[in-house]
Amino acid sequence: MTDQDRDAVQAVKSGDNNAFRQLVDRHRDTVYGVLMTIVADPDIAEELAQETFVKAYTGISGFRAESGFGTWVVQIAIHSARDHQRRMSRLRQRRVVSLEELREARRQDLEPTDERRWSDPRQRVESREDVSYVREALGELPPEYREVLVLKHFEDWSYEDIAEATGDTVGTLKVRAHRARRMLKDRLQKLGWDSGHKERNNG
Repeated sequence: MTDQDRDAVQAVKSGDNNAFRQLVDRHRDTVYGVLMTIVADPDIAEELAQETFVKAYTGISGFRAESGFGTWVVQIAIHSARDHQRRMSRLRQRRVVSLEELREARRQDLEPTDERRWSDPRQRVESREDVSYVREALGELPPEYREVLVLKHFEDWSYEDIAEATGDTVGTLKVRAHRARRMLKDRLQKLGWDSGHKERNNG
C-alpha cells in the first residue's frame, strides 16, 4: 500500500472523514473501469461504484492493510458486481416464468425478449475502432473471464493480487486467463476485426 493510502486510511480511522475523499479520488477510475467492464452499463457501473465506496467507508475499521487499499476496494467492487449479476439472473428467470404463465393463460405464441446480447455503451463515444471491437468482444465473455482479463492485462495486476480480490486460486486464474484470451480472440474474429483491420491497413 502506498504511503498516501496508508496515511489516508489511518486518518479516516481516526475520524477524519475528509481523508476518505482522497482515497476515492485516487481509486475511483480503476473501480469504475473494472465495474464497467463487468456490467457493461455506465449507469449501473456508476451506481455500483458509489455502493462500493460506501461499503469501503463503513467497513474501513476492519481493513487491516494486509493488502493495498486499491486491491481491497476492487475486491468489494467485484463482489458488488457479482451480486448484481446474480440479482439480474434471478430477475430474468422470473420474467421467463411470468411470460410462460401468460402464454399459457392467453394461449398465445409470445416470445420473451432476448436479453442475452451484451453491448458496451461506451462504443458510442470511442473514436478508435479497434478499441470498440475489443470492448464489444469483452462484453460477450462471461463475467469471471472478463474480471481476470481486465485485471491482469488492462490493470496490470499480478495473479496473487487478483486471487486476493476475487477469492480464486492463482492456478484457477491462470487457466481462466488463458481461456479468456482464447475466447476474446475468437470473438474478435467473429466480429470481423481481423478482416476489418486488414482492410484499413490496405486502404
